[in-house]
Amino acid sequence: MILIVSREEKELVTRLRTLGPLSETAGLSAEVIALKRQIADLEIKKGQIEEEHAKQDRELRHMIGLEKKRQQVELVQAKKDTELTVREGNLVAEKARFEEQLKFNTQRFETMEKYLKDMLTDILQRLPNVNLKITESRGTTAQP
Repeated sequence: MILIVSREEKELVTRLRTLGPLSETAGLSAEVIALKRQIADLEIKKGQIEEEHAKQDRELRHMIGLEKKRQQVELVQAKKDTELTVREGNLVAEKARFEEQLKFNTQRFETMEKYLKDMLTDILQRLPNVNLKITESRGTTAQP
């Protein structure tokens, strides 16, 4: 038998009675333990998922770095190819200009050579033709 002395004790007794039998509290504590295990399992899974995401993020950043490097190398190669193409084009143009200049100089030289030949021929034709008869006299007198 329980003797109630004060109002606080009465409230305490009523609360104990409302809790119910001990088997219910044991079931509740088992449920609490199961929920705590489930929380721990979920935290472990959360940690694994976070680690997996972190790993994927690192791999993605690594791949992005490699892609940037590849693009830089391709850009440098493209610049070299462009420079080579321009140089080859300039070389072809320079060769064509050289051939043209050589052809012009050759033609000019031939024209000047022909002009000089013609001029020399003209001058030689205009000179008087002098034929000399040279006779050799040795000790004899020359006859008229």
